[in-house]
Amino acid sequence: MDLLQQIWDGILNLTKLLVIPDWGGLILLLPVFVGVLVVLFVIWLIVEYRRVGPRRRRPGRITPKAPPGVHMPGPTYAPIFAAVGTFLLFLGIVFPGPLLLVGLVGIVLALLFWGRESFRDYDHVAETYPELPPVVHDGPPPGVHVPGPTFRPILAAIGTFLVLFGLVFPGPLLAVGVLFFIVAMLGWLNDARKEYIRTVAADRTGHLENGPDPRWPKALAWTFGVLTVFAVLATAGLFPPHTAVGGEAGGSPAPGSPAPSGAPGQLKITAKNVAFDQKTMSAPADKAFQVLFDNQDTNVNHDWDVLDASGKKVADNKDFPGVAKKTYDIPALPAGTYKFECSIHPAQMNGTLTVGS
Repeated sequence: MDLLQQIWDGILNLTKLLVIPDWGGLILLLPVFVGVLVVLFVIWLIVEYRRVGPRRRRPGRITPKAPPGVHMPGPTYAPIFAAVGTFLLFLGIVFPGPLLLVGLVGIVLALLFWGRESFRDYDHVAETYPELPPVVHDGPPPGVHVPGPTFRPILAAIGTFLVLFGLVFPGPLLAVGVLFFIVAMLGWLNDARKEYIRTVAADRTGHLENGPDPRWPKALAWTFGVLTVFAVLATAGLFPPHTAVGGEAGGSPAPGSPAPSGAPGQLKITAKNVAFDQKTMSAPADKAFQVLFDNQDTNVNHDWDVLDASGKKVADNKDFPGVAKKTYDIPALPAGTYKFECSIHPAQMNGTLTVGS
């Protein structure tokens, strides 16, 4: 019977993951999902390139030659340096410390190096063509195909900006930024697929059709604009509104008023940098107790709620902005293991409360 009970409990736990998923954990796994998609795309790209023929034109490498009237700048390592600096900057944001400064310095040096190469290439063009011919917009030279304009890089840059802000202020803003970035990259990939199809068709027909001019992404901009506003309000603790069961916690001073020093036997916990200073706490069973909650995040709303094994809140306390302290009155709880969390940042701020005799 014990074995059957364990099997049944396992089935219920698996079903709970599908019916009531941990959205915070899923959001944290989004980079892993994106990484898997990138790896699969690279594998597919390698397979497709292996099918392209002829596989070998002649011994040695063919030196590329630009068509007459077209100047191509030489190769540069600046994008690689900038990518390494960006990687270190992201790593420094996730793990604060010297890496953040190293990444920032690396990006600045890479951009300065890139700018120096651009000025040198510009001077070379100016010396080679002292009197430039008048600009004639008749299209690219024969044999040269230029892809049409696209809004995808701008959208991807906005998504990256939101992701950076989401890493600094964890919460819904990070999810919106990652989603925005994924949508922009998928659209960009779809544009590249269409361009590739038109290029393959040109190999057969001898005529390359240009794609239609892109439309303004009004619907996408409005959608993610609204989502961003709601994410900012949720990160600031203004949406959705949080109210305490039974109103203010009894005997609690208003935020900003002198903080209590803490009574003997009173539990204490601190919120700082969107995290609790402790992950485990203990309290007596069948006996009401108090929690001195110290919110040290300036102008950021936090609270301290208690949930039972089913996820139901047995103590729903009112949030308040820092820097301030407040004493929460917690009702008597039966012996057992409970979860405590900040209802505004449940994915980052949570822990285990053990209630015993």
